[in-house]
Amino acid sequence: MESPAFRDGKNNGLQNPGFEMSEQDGNKGLNHSPLESPALTNGDLPGRTRRKGNILSKVIEGGRTAVGDLIQKHKKLVKNVVLLGLFVAYNGYVATAVAYGTRHDQPMEWCDGLGFLIILTAIIWWSLFYYIVLKGIFGKAINKAVLIPMGRMLKTLFAIKWFGAVVGLLAVAVLVTFIVWDTWGEPRRLVSACGALVLLLLTLILSKHPGDVQWRQVIAGLALQFVFALAVLRWDGGRNFLECISRKVTAFLSFADSGSAFIYDFTASGNMTIYGSNVPDLLPGLEWILVPTTFAFTSLSVIFFFSFVVQLLYHIGAMLWVVRKVGWLLQILVGTSAAESMNAAANIFLGQTEAPLLIKPFMEDLTKSELHAVMTGGFATIAGTVMAAYISFGVKAESLLSASVMAAPCALALSKLMYPEIEVSKTTHQQMKNVDTKTEGNALDAAAKGAAEAVTLVWNILANILAFVSFIAMLNAIIGWFGVLVGLEDMSFEWLLGKIFIPVALCIGVDPSEANDVAKVLGLKIVVNEFVAYKELQALKNISVRSRRLAEYALCGFANFSSMGIQLGGLGAIAPSRRPDLADIVWRALFAGATASLINACVAGTLMSFDEEDAVTSTLPTFATTSSLII
Repeated sequence: MESPAFRDGKNNGLQNPGFEMSEQDGNKGLNHSPLESPALTNGDLPGRTRRKGNILSKVIEGGRTAVGDLIQKHKKLVKNVVLLGLFVAYNGYVATAVAYGTRHDQPMEWCDGLGFLIILTAIIWWSLFYYIVLKGIFGKAINKAVLIPMGRMLKTLFAIKWFGAVVGLLAVAVLVTFIVWDTWGEPRRLVSACGALVLLLLTLILSKHPGDVQWRQVIAGLALQFVFALAVLRWDGGRNFLECISRKVTAFLSFADSGSAFIYDFTASGNMTIYGSNVPDLLPGLEWILVPTTFAFTSLSVIFFFSFVVQLLYHIGAMLWVVRKVGWLLQILVGTSAAESMNAAANIFLGQTEAPLLIKPFMEDLTKSELHAVMTGGFATIAGTVMAAYISFGVKAESLLSASVMAAPCALALSKLMYPEIEVSKTTHQQMKNVDTKTEGNALDAAAKGAAEAVTLVWNILANILAFVSFIAMLNAIIGWFGVLVGLEDMSFEWLLGKIFIPVALCIGVDPSEANDVAKVLGLKIVVNEFVAYKELQALKNISVRSRRLAEYALCGFANFSSMGIQLGGLGAIAPSRRPDLADIVWRALFAGATASLINACVAGTLMSFDEEDAVTSTLPTFATTSSLII
């Protein structure tokens, strides 16, 4: 007689290959196969079954559970023991390296060799001393005896009428005196300084509330920008430090070449191996040739790798720690609110839509001035992910790094000049400390998500470049046709931009004979984007080192018309109720962001000596090169 189980088709071996028995006629036991028994089910795993373990497995599981419980019970002690072990092992390695280097007379290379290891060790020792001894033991006492009274004293002093104005005027006087003394033998550098004043005056004229400008924020932001520039452009130690960091960044980004070459082969590496029996006859002794690399497979591939690493650093909290510290420093020195200071710090590393995510919980409550500062910071800086692509174009890494750092305080200063604060901020530094960017899952999962999220960015870049380059070609054809009819055969879209932006190029200190060429790329940056502008800049072979360097600073920012849409869409999604306010201030923010990049160029032009151009603009190796076809 046929079984009901087979008659209903559930246990015929086709629909139920495991021949699992189902619950029938009031049987309330769990489903199980003939190889399992309800007696073998594990109560700790509802709905799942398992075999009974043997003695060995029970011993291993019992020991593992006991060790896990012990570690959990003494978690802090175990953590300290592990850290102490790592610290001892690291110092043992350093001692071994020093002994080996001394014995073999190795040179002390402070950026790459043993000297760099010693610097890292000194930083580690100082950090431990600060957090364990100074902050951990004496932190409260120092704060109570020194920092709090000093803060009260400064607050009392600045509350005195005209005190802040006097301090500001003294700072300006010192700055002007230094610039005049420093440029005494090279008066042409004063053109850049005067250009910065013109840009600041124009920003003040266009200010939303010119009578409510808090000059302490403006002067402090510009002074901090000048100090950063002075450190990296005129101080040998700062210049060497930035050049070392630039080499490290370039070397770090070059690791992406391995991945792109693995995926795209010779279109990314530029090395094409020649196969075939007739090759030796045609090309004796030649086994491979150099071919031009493809932009999409080299420059943009770096974005995947960089996004992978950045997301990993955010997951473990390292990047957020750096952003918080820099934001706190900007808040103390410039005097801006916690939210806008933290966003400005994040803009050094992140893009115009990624950085505001750090203050996402507070975006709805920001004042219009703070929203303006957030947008200005996005327009005035670039993202670390696209910085990699610019370096691959041949743009110097130290120009991009110094411009990104200088732009953060300058963007805050110009934002407060263009749109002064007239409301009371609701954000505090304590609220910023509670921001958490740790994502779900483990660190590897977070890094993989970062690489996946870069797909959208890369496709957007490719789509925009393709569309805008094609659009410019169309405009060139149309404008050229109109020009031919009146005898202007060279007239094109770039030609028009060159004429319109010549005053801007002269303002930042470009030589008059080269102003037309630089004006073209400045116009492309505003009308199209900085990608196209940097590509065009590298195609200019006849401009001087100084003009090229000034253009690199001036182009370092997302201030263009397409970025307006990006920010309105991105920030509008973060704070939907503030969309009308964002649309109201976006044009002012665009102007302030573009002006911040131009003032960066002005400051660099003021401090760069004509006699020291070669030293200042030392050549760094690029991680992706375009080779010529060799036959």
